[in-house]
Amino acid sequence: VSDLLARAGRQPGAPVLVAGSTHEGEEVLLMRVARRLRGEFPNLFLVLVPRHFERAPAVVEQLKSMGATPALRSSLASGAPGTPSPDGCLLVDSTGELTAFYAAADVVFVGKSLCARGGQNPIEPAALERAMVFGPNMQNFPGVTRQFLDAAAAIQVADEEGLEQAVADLLRSPEKREALGRNAQAVVQRNAGATTRTVELLLRHWHRA
Repeated sequence: VSDLLARAGRQPGAPVLVAGSTHEGEEVLLMRVARRLRGEFPNLFLVLVPRHFERAPAVVEQLKSMGATPALRSSLASGAPGTPSPDGCLLVDSTGELTAFYAAADVVFVGKSLCARGGQNPIEPAALERAMVFGPNMQNFPGVTRQFLDAAAAIQVADEEGLEQAVADLLRSPEKREALGRNAQAVVQRNAGATTRTVELLLRHWHRA
């Protein structure tokens, strides 16, 4: 993935913001946020991964309407030189690669949480020990969302301005990113342990019966 990002235009050592499983309106919002953040972090690289990859052509047109030209994952075949994005943005118009991009992220935004309701799964970036931000609409994952917030393992924001502030704060502080990621991974590990203990308890009762 690091080679792919380089061919898409990421500068060596540049911070990476990955927006995972985004929905309608969030890609344009993230581009606005990234542009403003580049006033302080000029090499910030944005990776947009729509939840439905078939939306990619429409997303390209939306971004072009605001004067932005993303690189497309489909144009970066293995070994090909690719066309770097002049706007520091990769649009992932493929499936099955979100985990790899999460692993390369400095900060993750969990989609379907600002411009749509429900939220996407926050467990995957948490398991990878990534610093994670999501919006107010995480109704599909109420229990784990509360656990992440109570454990200082994620940041929840109300709107676009809050997202910009949260990402900027994390980009300024590697220590905060690392702490958030560690806490997130610990929440996942605790829950995994709880599931194992529950299964073992049920099996013991089953054998007794």
